Amino acid sequence: ERYLGFFERKLEEINGSEFGESTRLFRKILYLGVVDALSKSVTLPKTGNRERITSFLQYFSDWEYQDRISLPHLVRLLTKIPDPQFSELREYTFGLFDQWHSGEVIRLDRDLTIDEVKRRWPRNVPKPLEDIQIEHLQHVNLFYRHRNSLVHEMREPGYGMEFRENEAPFYHSMGNLNDESYFWELVYPTGFFHQLCVTGIQMLREYYIRGRIDPYDHYKFGSYWID
Repeated sequence: ERYLGFFERKLEEINGSEFGESTRLFRKILYLGVVDALSKSVTLPKTGNRERITSFLQYFSDWEYQDRISLPHLVRLLTKIPDPQFSELREYTFGLFDQWHSGEVIRLDRDLTIDEVKRRWPRNVPKPLEDIQIEHLQHVNLFYRHRNSLVHEMREPGYGMEFRENEAPFYHSMGNLNDESYFWELVYPTGFFHQLCVTGIQMLREYYIRGRIDPYDHYKFGSYWID
């Protein structure tokens, strides 16, 4: 309770913080600091950042669509791959994508399951474009890329805009000023970051008790900074 209470108080402070026009950006970065800190208590020492964050989301976020494949990202990948082996997947994917209409707000339940993609993905071409594979298009991994942009560059990838009433991730269309085309922008709203922290704390409380885990065992304390 002492450990989790510390982070609950930090969440309250983050929620009440104002940073002018950068409020959403800075709040997201601070929420990610909470996620980073909590994830240390449930991963092995020297676990890489990607594995640590994605593992935390997998087990402690209760995010229903984290394994879904982002349809716009898949479409973008397929437009770069002329190989006929991808014809079945291309036809299936483009058919679904054509049902998205400009002006709509699209939820992640319209994205593909990884099984839907794997059934149509050529088995002998695991990485058709440079090092990209199917799993890179899953939301759990896109969120990690999003996290890296926020933490290391103080910016969000893409050009998506938040709508106050939306706390679950979504897509919206963005028109091209030079012609009548448009792109689909993926948005992970500020409220979603907050909810990841709240859910993580709730699930960790039960996990620590059931597993007899002392979270303080996974941090270094003392006057000297080098292990």
